[in-house]
Order: sequence, then structure tokens, then C-alpha cells
Amino acid sequence: MSATASAAAEKPSAPAAGVVNKAQTQSLLDFWTEDRMRAATPEPVPVADPKQIQEQVENVLPGLAAEGSLPAKRLGTSSEKGPLAGSKAERWGQQGSMPAITIGKIYFTRTNNTNGYCSGSVINASNRSTVWTAGHCIHAGGGGTGNYFRNIIFVPDADNNREPWGRWTWRYANTTIGWQDSGNLRYDVAAIAFNSQPAHGNLQDWTGSQGYKFNQGQAWSGVNTFGFPQDGYQRTDFSGNDLWYCLGNTTRASSSDDRIHINCDMHHGASGGPWLQDLQVSRGWGYIIGAYSHRDFANGAPTNIVAKSANHGDGAINVFNDVSVR
Repeated sequence: MSATASAAAEKPSAPAAGVVNKAQTQSLLDFWTEDRMRAATPEPVPVADPKQIQEQVENVLPGLAAEGSLPAKRLGTSSEKGPLAGSKAERWGQQGSMPAITIGKIYFTRTNNTNGYCSGSVINASNRSTVWTAGHCIHAGGGGTGNYFRNIIFVPDADNNREPWGRWTWRYANTTIGWQDSGNLRYDVAAIAFNSQPAHGNLQDWTGSQGYKFNQGQAWSGVNTFGFPQDGYQRTDFSGNDLWYCLGNTTRASSSDDRIHINCDMHHGASGGPWLQDLQVSRGWGYIIGAYSHRDFANGAPTNIVAKSANHGDGAINVFNDVSVR
């Protein structure tokens, strides 16, 4: 792929429009019955195409960064430190406070009319209503504009199928051209804008948000990865209903591959979950530097401990800039 084509792949795609009025909002909320939510399956993790990742593209946009924010009406943080984690995920276990209240499950209907879910996180945005996730959590990958998902809602802090912070209906979603048109994992990033609620205002004011550092490299220390995994690498104790996390350092895949690697055993269901650098539990927010995208697997099972994220460079900036003002 030429540098020009790669730059084009990092541009925002043709967006998907969601619900925009009260009647549509109620219809969507009615659609997601308890049975449908419980029956939703984690989005399949895409398979890497080696030919797609043999390109090297230098970042050309300036770095983009912002701090996270606390909920407007409550502190939402905890002074208690969670247990230390490594590459083997542990339960987060501090629901009802940040960062858990900014991380939740994204439910959607696929193009084949089955219902699924991913993980995602509220991100600090000017519209105060944006959730960051993976591209394959809103679009099947490849095939153009016809493969966007629909019926999208976000449930913050959805631990054990609880909904303490309500359900939020989408109004706009976007990913990169590279993911929309080619299913290229180097561009597997997405953002979703959600509608405000009469009782709670904007999503970010209600839950708080995570900060972000985009286009600032792939090697970070002290990164917490979060998600709602249903399975994992050599794990049988995940259910998809609980928030889990890993802690480790990230690396660049190789000199010719700008994807981000971290050792973490979460798999299906953790897709789109935030990778947070410098998360301080006392304040409840860190900086999103990645989001779970995929890993190496064969015969339906992961083959190693390495989890992978698309590089959060120009593509992430372009998508964020588009969705964050909607």
C-alpha cells in the first residue's frame, strides 16, 4: 500500500447515523429486552492478514492528548487500590466508582440480525457523550458503508448484568476508511456519540471520562487493560458478565508494524476495552493509548498471551475529531 493510500485509510469513513428523536430512543430501549441482552454474544475477534500489516507509515498529525474528567454530580473515585495484576487478568471488583463507571458494554445488532456486545469507555470529548472502542464493534470490517451495525446502546459499569448508570442510545458512530473498506486491523478503531438523557444530561457528566494520548507512540509502561471477556488464553473462568483487567507494559509490534502489543489473556468480549496508561485509582482516570482489537489464534483458540491494539495514531485522531463534536 502506498503512503497516499495509507493516509486515506486513516481518514474517517462514511458514518452511521443512529436514533435522533424521542420515539426512536424509546423504540431502541424497548428492543433491548433482558432476554436479548443476556443472549447477545461477544463480537468475533478479527483475524490478521499479514499482507495488510507489511506497510510502514509515519505519523504526520501532531499528537493529541487530554486528561480524564470526574462525574459532575459525584466524586465517583475510590481511595482503595485494587489488587496488582499481570498478564493473567483479575476481576476489577470496584464497581460504582471510577474507572469502572466509565467502562461498559456496547450492545448492537449485526448485519446478519444477530445481537452482540463489545467493551468500550467514555472518553473526554467536547460533546461530552463519546465512547471509544474498536472498529469491529460498530462495523463488520470491509464491504463499505453497508456493514455498519445498528441498535447500539451503551451500559456503563455493566458488572453482573446490572445497569446502575442506565442505558444510553447512540446517535452517531464512525471508524476509519481502512477498517470500513478493507477490514485492515491497523485501523481497527472507532467512536460512538450517544444521546443525552433528561434526568442525567450528557454521558460524560454522569459517569466521568478517561483521558487519551494519541499519536504519541506505542511503548508505554504501567498500562491497565479492561474488558468484559467471555473467554481467554488458557482461561475457563470468564463469563462475559464481569469487568476484568490486566496490568503491563506495551510495545510496538515491529519496526514495520505499528500495532501495539501487551501481555493479557482476555479475548472475546474484551474487544474495544480501553488500554489506560497512568491510571491512578485515587482519581479514577488514565489515558487511553489503545483498545483491544485482536490476537493470534488458531482453531478458535488464542495461541499466545499477546493482545493487540491498532496504533492510536492518525486514524484515531481523525475518528475522534469527527465523532467528538457530534
